[in-house]
Amino acid sequence: MTTDHRLQQLFDDPIDQITVLDPGYSGHASDVWLVKTAAGECVVRSSRLKEAPTHEFWWGCYDLFGIDPRSMQHFAANAAMLGTLADIPAPRIHKHQLIEGREYLVVEKMNGQAFGSFATQSDALLHQLGVWLARVHAQRCDYFGNLAGDPIGRSESFHTHLARTMKQLVELDCTNDPKIKAQLGAMLHALDVLSVPAHFCPIFIDLDSSQFLIHEGMLSAVVDVEAYAVGPRELDFVGLEYVLDERAAIPFLEGYATVLAPPDITDYRTVYRYFYRLLGVQGSADLDLWLAQRALFL
Repeated sequence: MTTDHRLQQLFDDPIDQITVLDPGYSGHASDVWLVKTAAGECVVRSSRLKEAPTHEFWWGCYDLFGIDPRSMQHFAANAAMLGTLADIPAPRIHKHQLIEGREYLVVEKMNGQAFGSFATQSDALLHQLGVWLARVHAQRCDYFGNLAGDPIGRSESFHTHLARTMKQLVELDCTNDPKIKAQLGAMLHALDVLSVPAHFCPIFIDLDSSQFLIHEGMLSAVVDVEAYAVGPRELDFVGLEYVLDERAAIPFLEGYATVLAPPDITDYRTVYRYFYRLLGVQGSADLDLWLAQRALFL
């Protein structure tokens, strides 16, 4: 059965046009199509993976947070949570169907266009991002895991699980990177003595401008929500130091502070950065350069 025939089973009206939506980076877990019928346009998503993930990002998300990119229930649960928040809408799920053993989601086509770096956007947009992220973070949890009803453990055991995941990521993917291997012992020791953050909530593991759309100079939608997890909000702030700059951090923090006091990530920065480098959230950067990134949130 061809892809076209499978997608047609999701719609009552004949499909007029199918456009493949490519996120523009390697390692993405889903096939995504824009489908046009007489009733309008929708987006269809389906996992590309048939086996358990082996890519470092998805393997780490699977091991630490229980996010299985083969299952569309994670996207559906994440979109449902984000859809309860004001200001930046998430796509609504129109249909969730199994065809020939493969899951498909039909989701709302959102208004807006892709854009470049957060760092080049207006103060108003960055303020909007800060308010929205604080509203996400305001949903407190006492566990870590994912939003599809699958807690992995209590929050107080997070660093123990994180240490195990980091060791396995180094063994699986970094055998040829002497810098990463040499730092593992120090990072595991740091985790062993580091207090677990007090604030666990929904977090965006690969928070980046590519997950959002923009319209008339403001964020109009969050669309790529596969990698939402439940964990310490400090991880989001560590990730943001790689996608903002000093100028952009100011209106972002001002917006965030209208809802929540920002966290102090000083004690967590280095070890959480190391973990994010193992995941490859911004590619395979040199570890020394990665850890030397300018600190924005002091």
